[in-house]
Amino acid sequence: MTGKIRGTYEIHVGNYDWGCSVDRALITLEEPVSAVDPADFSVMERKKITDRESEDHPLTEASFPRKVEDAWLCDERGERVEKSSRRICLSLYVSPEEGSPLAATSRTEIFVWVSPYELHISCRNADPDTPELVIDPVCRGKKTAADIFAKKSYVTSEGIRYDYAEYVPPEDTDTLYVWLHGLGEGQMEGSDAYLPLLGRKGTTMAGEGFQSMIGGARVLVPQCPTYWMDADGKQTNFRKGTIEADGTSYYTRSLEEFIDEYARETGAGKIVLAGCSNGGYMCLMLALSRPDRYTAVVPICEAVPDQCLSDGQISVLKDVPLYFIYSADDPIVVPEYHEIPTIERLKQAGAADLHVFAADKVVDTSGRYKDKDGNPYRYMGHLSWICFDNNETDDGTGLSAWEWIAGKLGR
Repeated sequence: MTGKIRGTYEIHVGNYDWGCSVDRALITLEEPVSAVDPADFSVMERKKITDRESEDHPLTEASFPRKVEDAWLCDERGERVEKSSRRICLSLYVSPEEGSPLAATSRTEIFVWVSPYELHISCRNADPDTPELVIDPVCRGKKTAADIFAKKSYVTSEGIRYDYAEYVPPEDTDTLYVWLHGLGEGQMEGSDAYLPLLGRKGTTMAGEGFQSMIGGARVLVPQCPTYWMDADGKQTNFRKGTIEADGTSYYTRSLEEFIDEYARETGAGKIVLAGCSNGGYMCLMLALSRPDRYTAVVPICEAVPDQCLSDGQISVLKDVPLYFIYSADDPIVVPEYHEIPTIERLKQAGAADLHVFAADKVVDTSGRYKDKDGNPYRYMGHLSWICFDNNETDDGTGLSAWEWIAGKLGR
């Protein structure tokens, strides 16, 4: 054995249908090496996870083996090089159940970056003349798919602070696309403004497919200080893991102020609202408050109990351009108590621009992720935003939500 070469690593967090997973480790060595073989590497992930078996859902440490799909010599960006290098990139297999660096807090079910998060990387080469690589398990840095967004903050006249993520397209635009996140991506210690993006495949909004279809848009992703369905800003309606919604939000006025100010500063004359679950709830709160303000509204698995909407409010919403998205098997926001009766009332009220996509179930369409029987992986029905993120919606006439948004914007 010729000795040991020590090194450190940082991680890359990729964005996928289910949210995010650590898909790469970028190793930096003290000395260069001339070749690597993925078969020589093994990786054990050590992190905190939410213990769902215990009543109070504490965070506990656990370890999981990670499959190394590939390894290559690279530069500081992880790009392959054909020469000796001090850097090695490991590509790690990810799936809906593997590699997440997030955990839900026991008290509020809001996601946070887990700490510590460690990859224990070992490299054993059969050649006795090859140095052993010894990699420190402490993670030295993190890059994410959301890094194309800037992190900023805004304080309203009421003193409410909104951390937010912002994407600015290369070309000027008068369109503002606002995404309102679900419960799990609200603000908590250990959270940040990237989680409303990484909690789902949120970077799609800055992708070529979405941006080209709608003609380019700024993307604004506010992070709620608690959760959008919070009636008093003190979380008093969150009991035993359930929110007792009453059809109001403490944040309606302050969020309107923030969106208005952002639109004014950026010259946005057209505003599209979209959001899932807790964020779908907030879409309807904003639409009810100012129905003429928004060019298009896309509530996904929206969580407003139909019984909380008065006939007068239905009369207001019937004139709002709406594209509802949900899955019939949603166990969290049950459609029979939310979307289905609300949509029927809107139809009866004469809603002129009402569109609906109702999936039977939400499954993987990439062909990569399967269940133990070889069938496409089936997600929990609440994750109907996956259909939106992949532009796989259809209102029954062949019109997808993306295409509908583009039409409302005159594209």
